[in-house]
Amino acid sequence: MQRRNFLQLAGLTGLSLMLPWTRSSQAQAAGESTWGGPYFLHLHAGGGWDPTMFCDGKLTAGGSTPVYENRLATEITRVGNIPVPSAAGAAKYLLREQGGPVEDPVHFFQTVGQDFLVFNGVDTQTNNHDTGVQGLACGHNDVELPALAALFAGAVARERQVPMAFLASGQYNRTGDVVGTSRFPGDKVPLLAEPFRGGANANEAGLLTDVAARRILEMRGSRFARLEAQATLPRNKRTLNAVRDAIRGGDAINLLKSVTTGPAPTIDTFANDLPPDVRAYMTTPNAQGNTRFVDLGRPLETILRCFQAGISVSATFAQGGFDTHGQHDVSQASAMGSFVSRLRYVMLRAAQLGIKDKLYVLVTSDFGRTPRYNTGNGKDHWNVTSVLLAGPGVRGGRAIGETDEGHKALRVNKNNVNEVLPDDPNGNGLRIHPAQIHSELRRVLLVDKAPFINQFPLPPSEGPLALLA
Repeated sequence: MQRRNFLQLAGLTGLSLMLPWTRSSQAQAAGESTWGGPYFLHLHAGGGWDPTMFCDGKLTAGGSTPVYENRLATEITRVGNIPVPSAAGAAKYLLREQGGPVEDPVHFFQTVGQDFLVFNGVDTQTNNHDTGVQGLACGHNDVELPALAALFAGAVARERQVPMAFLASGQYNRTGDVVGTSRFPGDKVPLLAEPFRGGANANEAGLLTDVAARRILEMRGSRFARLEAQATLPRNKRTLNAVRDAIRGGDAINLLKSVTTGPAPTIDTFANDLPPDVRAYMTTPNAQGNTRFVDLGRPLETILRCFQAGISVSATFAQGGFDTHGQHDVSQASAMGSFVSRLRYVMLRAAQLGIKDKLYVLVTSDFGRTPRYNTGNGKDHWNVTSVLLAGPGVRGGRAIGETDEGHKALRVNKNNVNEVLPDDPNGNGLRIHPAQIHSELRRVLLVDKAPFINQFPLPPSEGPLALLA
């Protein structure tokens, strides 16, 4: 049967959760059903983050009615050419959660953040949540194209039978039927690998005895044989063949088990890479014996382990808490702190697992926050935001694009994106839009070579930008 049709079937039936896509004649060998990279991870800050608190630092502008207000940061330090808030009054600028320090943006960009290319002044052209989420995930504000993560997984799936190619935990996971979707909470992986277990605890007794489980599998096989013998319509035969092919493959189960059997990382493996000013708070065990840093990274651990095992190609992940219409400084700092800590976890853990040099990481949000506070000490929706990207061949430790003192997007020279044009009398400048970033990512990930890509054109923009040249 057509692989596209099977991908649709697998996605609808949930088979893509744990079973390999196999040829109708025989199961693929393990080496043919795993992926050795590159990998793609899209991390999204849900609700609309304030990049001026992290990678596009701004101070309160002059005048009695300043065009930008910041009641936290009092000093900006450039790490490379990335403007990062560094002081809050007489103290160091730190992102805090429940009063405890969780991240130091300057330390981030001096260490793991050196791998990230920052796009500042990205014009999302929207203040609407759904439109912003969509535009940053697929590159198109008006048409619901497949998420870039799905397109990349689908392109790989055309060449390699990867069992759980696309792990969908983000806010926008449309596939356009180019790949099946795998959805599961990370802490349920053991139950997927061993569905007859009594619970997540390995010491719990199984729901069934080994004899009963084996008997169920035998009866299922007999039932399939009867259905196949009775099937006469070609459509029914194709469907039954697809289901049997999926059940026949066992490689994915073994690979999925390998994700669950490895030891969980300990805080000792991360402690020296945390900012000195947050280390004590982030490494102190709680009542359950866990630490904040490892807890924050827990939902991403499974994704990274699936990449390492070769059973996944791409993934999406979203964290909320950024829609700070009230009490912006406290709530945004808390959400930003945990999100950046997770970003730090991804980079450190990927290095430990030996996949960092094969991992693309895209960081986005719905949009930005307004330059001024509202009457509830919050900040509302603003169309200008920042995007981060790391990965093979991406020259990090720098920013492309800028915003003015009122956090409005400035144009970059279309012939040299490293040059900002505050004044553009010759018409050589372009604003950075999500479509231009996605066009470059499609090229770098070779998605633009996929046989299905012409079905999903990006919108015509002011013009292309060589953002990743």
